[in-house]
Amino acid sequence: MAVYDRWAEFYDIVHQGLPGEAEFYVGQAVRIGGRTLELGCGTGRIAIPIAMSGGDVTGLDNSGPMLERCRAKLRAVGKTAGALRLVQADMTDFDLGEQFDLIVMPYRTFMHLMTPAAQRRCLETARRHLQRDGVFMLNMWVPKPLQIAAQSGPQGGGLRLAGRYPIPSSADTLVHYCSSTYDEAEQLLIEEHLIHEVDAAGRVRRSVTLPLVRTWVTRREMDNLVRLCGFAVEALFGDFDCRPFGASSTEMLWVLRDGGNLHG
Repeated sequence: MAVYDRWAEFYDIVHQGLPGEAEFYVGQAVRIGGRTLELGCGTGRIAIPIAMSGGDVTGLDNSGPMLERCRAKLRAVGKTAGALRLVQADMTDFDLGEQFDLIVMPYRTFMHLMTPAAQRRCLETARRHLQRDGVFMLNMWVPKPLQIAAQSGPQGGGLRLAGRYPIPSSADTLVHYCSSTYDEAEQLLIEEHLIHEVDAAGRVRRSVTLPLVRTWVTRREMDNLVRLCGFAVEALFGDFDCRPFGASSTEMLWVLRDGGNLHG
């Protein structure tokens, strides 16, 4: 079972993306043109708008239930100007038999690669699927030592209200709580999500607990990792407005190209 299989029915309600993220990736796909590959496409929050904008896109994800949600959303949209192909596969080990002009990895998906070996396999596999002059773009969270220290050990882990969301086609509300702790030694962000479905009278119809564990990498670690895997860093931005990365940045947005010697 993939991590997000149990998340699928709640995903689009709870995870609505980062401000400016969808606009950035869809805009880049339109600007660059050609074929796009999205790694970790989930329910299609990025892939479907790319197809609607005329781009031909392949969406890859390891969760069958998430991809089923994506297919249902695509059917609801109807005919799109571009084509969307969905592939269920592991983003560390796939062979699509083609190369792409643009590869994207939005919404901090890289943080789901839990070991350095998995991170390298994913980057190397992505590089094999990139056209000679193609671009690979991905974003991730910026680890802040003071923030991590405040949530590490016994002082972390308390449940907090993360949000209240109307459930589509229902009078019910989804109430979302989350607890977060950090494992500094292993560089892990460990979360537990508690989701209540609440009716109009305030009664809890159903409760679901969903774990989520991700890992973080620092800017220096990532810079070294992508270069070891044969990429050249074209740019590192601190947000989706493409401002330069700096001390106050909360996001790392990497723009990578093939560093050479891959295509002979």
